[in-house]
Amino acid sequence: MDAVRGTQDDRASMHRRSEVTSCLTVNKSIIYLVLIAFTAGCTTMRSLPTTDAQSLASQIEVGDKIKIMRIDDTDVTFKVSAVSDEGISGDGVFVAYSDIRQIQVSQGSNGMTLGLVAGIVILVALVASGGGGSSY
Repeated sequence: MDAVRGTQDDRASMHRRSEVTSCLTVNKSIIYLVLIAFTAGCTTMRSLPTTDAQSLASQIEVGDKIKIMRIDDTDVTFKVSAVSDEGISGDGVFVAYSDIRQIQVSQGSNGMTLGLVAGIVILVALVASGGGGSSY
């Protein structure tokens, strides 16, 4: 009789472990989806007017991440390492001002980044505490 009870207890225990593992997998998936959603919201691309080289050069700084659409319909994205009178360069790429049709500068949002960090901390705390679901 004790052997049968032991077997039933073992099965129940394995079933509970399986449910917990399933729950943790779902929670991890939710965390990943939320992180992806927030990460996309932390930066935006701002278009700059391309009226003249001097104006454009004054709006771009070393360290900016930019996307340039060239006149020949090719585009390139890179982190700016130098801004000169002739053009912009970074990551082994140089683009002359005269070749630029459109330019966008990546801008981060401190508020969104702070919200992301706070959200991650809250999600990790919820997952670590069992997510507030039913307990056995």
